[in-house]
Amino acid sequence: MTTLVINQKFPAISFSGGPSAGAGPESAAAPSDATLKVAEMFGIGLDESYEVTLYNDLRIDVRPGDVVFVTGPSGSGKSVFLARLEEAIRGAWPAARIVNLAQTDLPEDRAVIDLMAPPLAQALRLLSTAGLADAFLLLRRPHELSDGQRYRLRLARAIESLLADAEKNTRPPRRAANQDLPSKPASAAAQQALPGDSPCAVLVADEFCSTLDRLCARAIAYRTGRMADAHGVTVLAASAHDDLVEDLAPDVLVVKHEGDRVEVRYADPSRGEERP
Repeated sequence: MTTLVINQKFPAISFSGGPSAGAGPESAAAPSDATLKVAEMFGIGLDESYEVTLYNDLRIDVRPGDVVFVTGPSGSGKSVFLARLEEAIRGAWPAARIVNLAQTDLPEDRAVIDLMAPPLAQALRLLSTAGLADAFLLLRRPHELSDGQRYRLRLARAIESLLADAEKNTRPPRRAANQDLPSKPASAAAQQALPGDSPCAVLVADEFCSTLDRLCARAIAYRTGRMADAHGVTVLAASAHDDLVEDLAPDVLVVKHEGDRVEVRYADPSRGEERP
C-alpha cells in the first residue's frame, strides 16, 4: 500500500487594484455579481492577501495496478490533482515507468500501422483496443486522422510503450464489487501477489476520452480498464464525463466538487474512504 498526500494552493485573484492589478480604473472596480458567483462556485478567492486551497493534505491510497479515475466539473481542479498525483507517484515509485498520454508523439511521415512495433498481430490488437480497427485508417498518416482518431492512436502507442515493463509485474487480486463501483474479472496473472511498493507501469491520461463520442468513449474506457487488469498497468485518468465510471471500473474514484470538497471512494471497502 502506498498512501500519497496531495496539496495544492493558489494565490487568490485580486480586484483591489493592488500591485498585481492593472493600472487602469477597471482594476480597482468591485467584482460583478457574475464574478462573485463563479468565484464562490469554484472556491476561488478575490483578495490576493490570502491563498485558495484546492487540496490540503488529501490522503489517497494508490497501489500498483490500480485504476484511478478523477472526475468533476470543468475547472474544478482535476488536471491539477492529476499532475500532483503523478508527481507523488514518481516520488513513491522512482523506478516506475510512467507514460503521459499528452506527451506521446505521433510522427507524421509514417502510416498508422508502421507507428506500432512488431509483431503485426500484437500491433493490431493494441490498435483495436484503442478503437482503430478500420483497415483504411491503418494505412493513413496521423495528419489524415480526425482529432478523436489521433487521440486513440496516442492511447495505443502509450499502452504499447508500457506493456514490456508491465509484463514483468503482477498485481494483487481484484477487489470485490460494491454498489458504487462495479468489479471486473481478474486475469490469471493479476491474481499473483505484487509487493505494495513495487515499480510498475503507469499511464497518465488527462481529459481521458473527452474528445470522443460517448459510445466510443465508454468502449475505450472499458478496454483500457481490462488492459490495465490484464497487464498490471496503473492508470491515472481524469475527465469531466462521469459516464465512464461504470465501464472503466476504477479501483479509486476521486470526485472533485466545487471549492475544496473532494470525495475519495475505493472499490474495495476494506481500503476505507478518505475525505479532507
